[in-house]
Amino acid sequence: MQIAMFTPWQVRCGIASYANDLVGALDALDDTHVRVIPFDRQAHPRRDYAAWGSQMNDGDVAHIQHEYTFFGYLLPWRNHYEVLRSQVRKPLVITRHVSFDGPLMLPGHGPSHWVRQAKWSAYNRWLGPYATYLNKGVFDVAQQIIVLSHRLKDHLVVRGVRDDKIHVIPPGVPKVPPAQGGQEVRTRIGWENPRRKVIGTFGYITPAKGHLIALEALASLPEEYVLLVGGGLRREADRPALDAINRRIDQLRLRPRVYITGFIEEADMPAHIGACDVLAYPATHVDSSYSVMVGLAYHSAPVVVSDAYGHRELYDRHAGVAAFRSGDALDLARVIREVVGQPSLRDQLITEAIQYARDYSWRDIARQTREVYILSVERMNADALHVR
Repeated sequence: MQIAMFTPWQVRCGIASYANDLVGALDALDDTHVRVIPFDRQAHPRRDYAAWGSQMNDGDVAHIQHEYTFFGYLLPWRNHYEVLRSQVRKPLVITRHVSFDGPLMLPGHGPSHWVRQAKWSAYNRWLGPYATYLNKGVFDVAQQIIVLSHRLKDHLVVRGVRDDKIHVIPPGVPKVPPAQGGQEVRTRIGWENPRRKVIGTFGYITPAKGHLIALEALASLPEEYVLLVGGGLRREADRPALDAINRRIDQLRLRPRVYITGFIEEADMPAHIGACDVLAYPATHVDSSYSVMVGLAYHSAPVVVSDAYGHRELYDRHAGVAAFRSGDALDLARVIREVVGQPSLRDQLITEAIQYARDYSWRDIARQTREVYILSVERMNADALHVR
């Protein structure tokens, strides 16, 4: 089976990392091959989207990895999704990575925060038919839909998409090298003292990732706790989030206890993960996070996540995560102290993470995805017979 997949590719992007592992696992199956139609996450004219859409007819199945920003975002005159989609003639599968349904759970205040909330609400429900198009029509044209969480499926079902064509297939756990070299990282930063307890939070810096909550939690923890912010900006539009982090560091007088790495090359990730005593992911708004999957994959430090919807399903599946109340810095500090201070809890979480990696290997995820491709072909054939 030949698959033509439109996806971000070889760029700094969590969905690109997800797609890279998915494509590798699909190609490893005996009877499946993926041709990637790469997207560089840059602005493109409509003619490029038309060309990419035509290229998606080269396989037996067309597969779109969908995130609104891939198509010019939301304004109707800038949204090029239909230009690409309208060219597709083969059975279509769409993976929905994010949802505009439900409240926007971002901490903040002031004019920019309220403007962001107002825009979200407008695209969520106030714009009537266009809101319905963005939250339903974009996806309902596909023969089959893949979502990464039950929350994303629930949103589509409430909008009126048939339950039987939506498949919840969470991301697989990637294979990673051993988390070695952590002591060198700690020494370079100046945290070589073994009494230091390093909290690591990894991923691109955006308002939703909860870095400010991590700083508040750090301020309430003893002096030996320090915070390694592993990641940088993926896009210049998020620079205000980094500026806010730096301001808060100074306001809380935490500068000696915080280190921001900037972008970490893939080859350097094992050492940075290995430097940590605990990994924390305090995001307040998350549909799915591949950064968390990477953290779980190393099995070297316990993982603490907010109980925001995207993380909650990991907790419910016993993926090896400890959860705190989303947005509650004091509760985050409490859970961090528990997992660092209780070796038995730490070992339990790592054991669960190892089992989760077995249960959700990319090989198994690829097999489930291939079954969706088969269903998409059957659906298109059945629809064609019905029309006749």
